[in-house]
Amino acid sequence: MKRSMFDKKQKGFTLLELLVVITLLAILSVGALVAYEGIGDNAQATAAANNTSGADRAIRNFRAVTQNYPNQWDNLVTDAGAKPAFLAADTAAAFSNWAIPAPATAFRTALDAAFAKVGITSIQQRTVATTTAGVEPNLQHNEGAVGGDAVETVVTAATFDNVAILPTFGTAACSVAGVALPVTKIDGTTAVAAADGARQNVINDNLESNECNLVIALGFGHDAAHSTSGTSVAISTAPTFVSKDINPNNAYARYIALFHVGADGNADNNITDAEVFTTPRLLAVVDTEGHMIDENIAAQNPVN
Repeated sequence: MKRSMFDKKQKGFTLLELLVVITLLAILSVGALVAYEGIGDNAQATAAANNTSGADRAIRNFRAVTQNYPNQWDNLVTDAGAKPAFLAADTAAAFSNWAIPAPATAFRTALDAAFAKVGITSIQQRTVATTTAGVEPNLQHNEGAVGGDAVETVVTAATFDNVAILPTFGTAACSVAGVALPVTKIDGTTAVAAADGARQNVINDNLESNECNLVIALGFGHDAAHSTSGTSVAISTAPTFVSKDINPNNAYARYIALFHVGADGNADNNITDAEVFTTPRLLAVVDTEGHMIDENIAAQNPVN
């Protein structure tokens, strides 16, 4: 007697086999996600290295051809020396605020003359620490975009009285024109210490780790790039930095130029007007987190 096809047992996967397959798929999917995220991090690090190098090269080319640096740089702090709300925590922890000596003082006269000699005559500056609604962070320094919340300030003006600097530390805390520099970073909590002197030396070997150096940090923003228009070496746009901690949607994300303007030459931990350089020197361009090109490149190949 023939059996019906319905009498045959249908062989399928056991519950154990299904669980094994599901587990393997889960492992593979997690591995793929980790690899994908790694690719994203590497791409960001590569872009940062390329943009840092490109911005540095463009600024130096402009200087070589025109004898000037771009003008209208972004001030990372407000006119009152406060941290803008759109300045990321990493940026605020990488730099300090310096209260610039008043106009007509010997130190300020020397500093103003040095900047004028290289074509830096105005600064884009926030007048309030709050973020102007509806305007992306990278345009928060442009008065056309934010109205009175930002102004183009003449470098010699009394209203240009605070600026970001690279933290410095000699054999002890540093002073400028006899006035002690802040002991904390822009964030108000991270202390300036001897390690910051070592950090200066890493950025540029000419900066001794136990010497006070005055290095002003200025953002290479929208207006700085546009100030080069009409020249044979015009810089069409200011690059934007992106990382896992810097999101241009809610944080300032420009590259930052470090200008060395003075150094303590007699090891007394005080920089005087006589120790201001006649022309500011561009030490380096760093990303918004204060990282150099070498550090961006290293981030492409993290140690596991």
